[in-house]
Amino acid sequence: MYKTITIHTRSTFWTNSETNEVSSVVDSDDLSKEIEIQCNKLYKDGYSVMSINPIISGSITHGTGYVHTESVIITAKKF
Repeated sequence: MYKTITIHTRSTFWTNSETNEVSSVVDSDDLSKEIEIQCNKLYKDGYSVMSINPIISGSITHGTGYVHTESVIITAKKF
C-alpha cells in the first residue's frame, strides 16, 4: 500500500517598486521542519518514505522570469 502527502510551501512575495517585477522567497526552514514532521508521522504509521519530489512554479514576463518550489510530494510505502 502506498501513501502520498503534499506539503505546500510558505513564501514571501514582493514587488520591486522601480521595475514592477515580482519576486518570491520560499521559507526553506519551515519547509524542512514540515517534511521532517510528516516523514516521522509516516514512519510511526508503518510507512517507509520512497521519495520527496519538489513541485515548482514560475513566471516569465518580457523574457525574464523566476521559478520557486511551490510544494513537495512525499511518497511512502507500507512496510
